[in-house]
Amino acid sequence: MVLSSRFRYFRFLTFSAFAMPHSATFRVSNPYDVAIVGAGPSGAMTALHLARQAWRAVLIDRDRFPRDKVCGDGLIPDSLHVLERAGLLDRVRKAAFDVNALTVYGPSRGKVDLSGTFLTIKRFHLDHLLFSAAVENGSVPYQGRVRAVAPDGPGVRIDLHGASEPIRARTAVLATGADMGLFKTLQPPSRLHADATALRCYVRSKTPLDRLVISFDRSILPGYAWIFPLRENEFNIGCGVFRVGNVMPDVNLRDMFDVFATGFPLAKEIMEAAETVSPLRGAMLRCGLRGANPLIHERILAVGETIGTTFPFTGEGIGKAMETGELAASVLHEALQTDDFQRLRVYPEQIEDRLRPRYYGYSVAEKWLASAFISDFMIARARRSPYLRRIAADIIEEKVDPRAVFSVRGILKSMWR
Repeated sequence: MVLSSRFRYFRFLTFSAFAMPHSATFRVSNPYDVAIVGAGPSGAMTALHLARQAWRAVLIDRDRFPRDKVCGDGLIPDSLHVLERAGLLDRVRKAAFDVNALTVYGPSRGKVDLSGTFLTIKRFHLDHLLFSAAVENGSVPYQGRVRAVAPDGPGVRIDLHGASEPIRARTAVLATGADMGLFKTLQPPSRLHADATALRCYVRSKTPLDRLVISFDRSILPGYAWIFPLRENEFNIGCGVFRVGNVMPDVNLRDMFDVFATGFPLAKEIMEAAETVSPLRGAMLRCGLRGANPLIHERILAVGETIGTTFPFTGEGIGKAMETGELAASVLHEALQTDDFQRLRVYPEQIEDRLRPRYYGYSVAEKWLASAFISDFMIARARRSPYLRRIAADIIEEKVDPRAVFSVRGILKSMWR
């Protein structure tokens, strides 16, 4: 049988030479320059940039790659820009599905079409691509469950379950996502709770779709549902709800998903024509850069969703998670090069200066669109206003602050533009 080039490519990903050694066979080469705990997008991006600068980085994860990860599987422009700077965009694009449009539905099923540049790719493949790139460039992979991360003299000690000796490094990075177990042993975060919860399944169906679909469905507010096309006639279909103030909605997400899948016309069409439907899987999200200091200790940084890099309102987090990996690698490089670890103190400042402003508008949008009335009103205004549609597209491209739309001034402007 002749294998397609795409099948051969994914077979390479699945059975690549970068199998992670386990604690039973791994022999540490102490000390490393950096130990990175968590090999998702933020951890892998940190490791990649450090390895390219010839620093000895060990990339630790409890799972063997490739592994699944619950996500919407959509890459918006901020992700594409990070991947391009890392020289990985073409590699990811070969494995992804190109999408150039987004349709947003309001609670009353009014809709607006927006243009944009997006990719969809399962996290199973994306995370392994990033992990493989880090290892190709010299990062040392290690599979094992970390028991503790702690300062240790002029460095850091990583204790692992089942290992006869710890991993030692000059510095460490926590990239453990929404799991705050290790973080809170080092520094109690101001908030441990999740900011959102979501679930999704994969559906194989020949129903045609050339765009991302988001629905602020009345049955799901405060939150939304999505339908994202993938390669090979697959779809990622899911829904999520966001915390409003300090209150997480007391809802049954599975029931919400069922209402959406049977009541939203496009979702119903896809599900009725489905050849296969995977089980629903859920995950918690940490959003809005809230509750966790990026500098945990003078030699320990935190990146990605560990510090809440997921956007409020959209739930998109891959791009900003990778950006924190870039920033962390940059300050670590300077600190290691000069042996002056006081330089790591600029990392939280960079997060505040470069990333924090991006989040304000999304927090405002999240509050506004928790109301079905306001959601419908905004969709109706956008349908009638080329100005609003252009601004919405620019928000996605990060050219415009979301407050340009989600403000009284923004709405008044849309009335005559």
